[in-house]
Amino acid sequence: MSWDWHKLLLNRFVVVVATIGAVAALWNVYVAFNADGIVKGRVVDPQGQPVAGATVRMMEQNFTTNSERGQTLTGADGSFEFSNNRSHNIRLRAEQGGVGRSEQKVVRLYFRAQNVALTEPLVLLTGNN
Repeated sequence: MSWDWHKLLLNRFVVVVATIGAVAALWNVYVAFNADGIVKGRVVDPQGQPVAGATVRMMEQNFTTNSERGQTLTGADGSFEFSNNRSHNIRLRAEQGGVGRSEQKVVRLYFRAQNVALTEPLVLLTGNN
């Protein structure tokens, strides 16, 4: 009995399993190159101007509480960066004395320590101290 290897390899069961395996392998490669725990963003005032020297706090969402995991100051262009995120569910808040505080920004990631750059800046709201 001779095997028709071409037919066997193109069998739908082999193709489905091979496709699932390839997708899983590619996902794991993506995760390996994007799991440094880097969180980047910007802080602006209500007019959209960058806020230098604002304090940005990163909190990790647990079942019942938010635990602070770090804080940093914004640069001259209003940018900030955390490099120690190990969670997949974080919250960010910025504040600066005399200017105001931003609303808490919820950031949910697909996997732990995923690198993320916020698309929307944290906006300091006046009178929100």
